Amino acid sequence: MGHLLQRFSGYLMGMLFVLLGTALAAPFRAEIDLSNLALLYVLAVVAVGGHFGRGPAVACALAGSLAFAYVFVPPHFSLAITEIQYVMAAVIMVVVALVVGHLTAALRTQVELARDRARRARALYELAKHLAGSQTAEEVTQTCRRFLADALGARRIRLLEPATWDQPPPFITKALVRACLERRQLVAIPSPAPGISRALLPLAGTRDLQGLLGFEVDSGTLDDGEYREALDTMASVVAVALERTQYAAAVRESELRVAAETLRGTILASLSHDLRTPLTALVGMADGLALGKVVGAEKQKSMLLRLRDQALAINQLLGNLLEMARLRSGNVELQKEWQPIEEVIGATMGLMEPHAGGREIVINIAPELPPVHIDGVLIERVLWNLLENALKYSPAEQSIELRVAQSEGWLELSVCDRGEGLAPGQEEDLFGLFRRGRSESNVPGAGLGLAIARTIAEAHGGSVSAANRSGGGACFCLRLPLETPPDLADLADLESETP
Repeated sequence: MGHLLQRFSGYLMGMLFVLLGTALAAPFRAEIDLSNLALLYVLAVVAVGGHFGRGPAVACALAGSLAFAYVFVPPHFSLAITEIQYVMAAVIMVVVALVVGHLTAALRTQVELARDRARRARALYELAKHLAGSQTAEEVTQTCRRFLADALGARRIRLLEPATWDQPPPFITKALVRACLERRQLVAIPSPAPGISRALLPLAGTRDLQGLLGFEVDSGTLDDGEYREALDTMASVVAVALERTQYAAAVRESELRVAAETLRGTILASLSHDLRTPLTALVGMADGLALGKVVGAEKQKSMLLRLRDQALAINQLLGNLLEMARLRSGNVELQKEWQPIEEVIGATMGLMEPHAGGREIVINIAPELPPVHIDGVLIERVLWNLLENALKYSPAEQSIELRVAQSEGWLELSVCDRGEGLAPGQEEDLFGLFRRGRSESNVPGAGLGLAIARTIAEAHGGSVSAANRSGGGACFCLRLPLETPPDLADLADLESETP
């Protein structure tokens, strides 16, 4: 019922205009000339033709001529016209109304076509803009599908890559694929469903075909030349975008290979440098003990302790390498729990105390800090690395400061020392693999601690940054996001459900 009303709404509106105009003009038929009254119906025809098209305009013109002859032409309320001039007036009115209605409807059609062109041009512009920012073939495909569905009314859209041409989706036949590859142009066949066509469009790049684009569309749509032109333009833009993603992927792969070779060389150089010193010392001390050059129990004990320290240094270096490889592999799952940051700091200080050598570490924690959702073991590792770095590169007589505060949705943990500080431009370089503040320093290390710290922080959605400290020295700041903690009742329910 609603569809019928929508279909005949123009005709109903035309009849309404005729009735309304007749009712308004009838009381003044004696005062108004008949030619002027006829213009009233011409205006109605123009209005109906402009809004509803040619058919309703013709119906309005015929109804208007009958109403004009019946109400206004003597004898009134009769279709028996006695004077030829009134017959001519009625005929001329019908002809004028039909011509004006035809021109108005044609103008309306042209306006609709112009709007369609503008809409498709805008859609093509948006397509090109989104494709320019697409980095992968999947993003290009999704953008193309949205354009086909929204701007061109296509359905069941599939992109057939060259590897899938032998096994197309069910609604695309192998014969259609062969025809498209042979002709290198749009091909279509009728669908089993009435009024629907299945089409296949080649995506030709600058060198070869990037794929075939299959879709379904209303049958009459493909006969529209402007529609096919929009399809061809889209195919060219999408093919170039797919080709660009292939080139970009090749460049990224090449860069990764170069970076891998560089990293391999850096690792070998670092291992060669950082293992040679402790191994040389180990061999020297072992030879001294074996040849009896170290006399006395105290000296032998001291030598054994030094042997142990060198072995621990090598073990720490290898542990850092393994830890970095594990973190960079992307297979690490964070064991995040809600816990006070004070507990994490306390556990870290307990581990750090034997290695601090009696150095003073001043801890300043702001009151009423909220709990944080973190992997406590990994955050302990970050704090350990930052504190160890501060102990290495600051004078023994100077204390280390650990400050903890809350700032605009972040928890900030700052480790500050009174060492020599950072060279200009070194603030970011320090966090690279095998990067050290002073590469020729006698301080042991391989330049992995800060890289590990940043990787763990970023896995938590946080960051680690470095800056020089006012008055000398440097500060390393760990920032962790503060999330909304669960209610105690919800937390108790979760714990009770845990087996």
